Amino acid sequence: MIAFWIVIVALLALVSLTLALPLLRGESRQTISRSALNKQLYRQRVVEIGEERDQGILAEEQESLVELQRSLLDDIPDVEQTASAGRSLVWIPGVLVLVVVSLALYAKLGAWQEVMHWQSVNARLPELSNKILVERDSDVTEQDLQEFMLGLRTRLAEEPGDYRGWLLLGRLALDGNDPDTALGSLERAYQMAPEKRLVTVPYAQALMMNGDEVKADALLQQAIARDPQDLEARSTYAFMALQKEDFKTALSRWQAMLPLMEKGSSRYQMIERSIEYAEQQLAKSGGQFAPSVASGDPQGDVSLAVKAGEFPIHITLAPGIQMPDDPHLFVFAVVPNGPPMPIAVKRIRDPKLPVTLSLGDGDAMIEGSKLEVNPELQFKARLSAGGNVMNKEGAFEGVSTTVSTATIPTVPIDIRIDRAL
Repeated sequence: MIAFWIVIVALLALVSLTLALPLLRGESRQTISRSALNKQLYRQRVVEIGEERDQGILAEEQESLVELQRSLLDDIPDVEQTASAGRSLVWIPGVLVLVVVSLALYAKLGAWQEVMHWQSVNARLPELSNKILVERDSDVTEQDLQEFMLGLRTRLAEEPGDYRGWLLLGRLALDGNDPDTALGSLERAYQMAPEKRLVTVPYAQALMMNGDEVKADALLQQAIARDPQDLEARSTYAFMALQKEDFKTALSRWQAMLPLMEKGSSRYQMIERSIEYAEQQLAKSGGQFAPSVASGDPQGDVSLAVKAGEFPIHITLAPGIQMPDDPHLFVFAVVPNGPPMPIAVKRIRDPKLPVTLSLGDGDAMIEGSKLEVNPELQFKARLSAGGNVMNKEGAFEGVSTTVSTATIPTVPIDIRIDRAL
């Protein structure tokens, strides 16, 4: 920040000098011109006195010359003093006005507050790193995460060759549903990483979020071919099929994972539930998935993937709320009074509201994590334009009451989307 103000002062000094120099030069030229004129008049008068003497008109030549010299001496100091006074005063008001107006315009229109905030975030980067990455403090707020990402981007601008930093920034952007930042960061990390397998899965997830499923599919296939026991790549590969509602492919990919895991482990049980869910959907639709409309609902309530053992959620739209262009529905679970980052997320493109669905361990942001480890949860539904949940322009949200995870409710949890973000 000190360097910034030094540059500002230097620029003001340069502009002030540019303003003052012409005025000083102008007064100097005026003084020189007046002195030269006086000398010229003096010489001309001396010649005239000589001519008058030769013609016999002038009797007292010496007295006339003395009088002429006295007159010249009297005139020169007055002009120099006036010019000197003018040089010392004329440019000062102009420079003062320039400085005051420049500072006032910058205070009104400049980004000095953003610059100070940026400097403050950079100074707090070690503290934020320890709070978010080491201590995993439950008091971490969304603002803390945004500031940490800002500081991390600044550090990466200074050290662009740190692939671990790009990988961390990309993972944070994935958790925050910021597909553009995630893709740009993970693409750079993938290009620089000495071992591609360290970045393949999150990079594939970013590609999926941005709609490039062909490239994501190819990356995951390569990762599985290199290491057939890479459960993270296999799980993401199965989730890709599930996201496209290709339950037959997802089922086969989950079944291929079971022999690679310890039987009875929490992850093994999660895959078993996923297989059971895929089999139910295939049996229900005769091999093809089709959303069903609940009978007896005059409003045509759509039921999507309501699975036993998961939290059922019923989402409605308040009167007066209009569907945005290219609507996307994000349903996520958060810890009440905890970090703003969701622990489970489901995204539905072009939703038909009202809708009943469920959210469970299969939707967890961190694979293998379980929702029930949190004593209480709160569910949110956000309706936004486009697939970026961070875009709050024209977005609407609804929040459920706090729900205990001790028992899964049999009645769907109500969420009414009724407020603009």
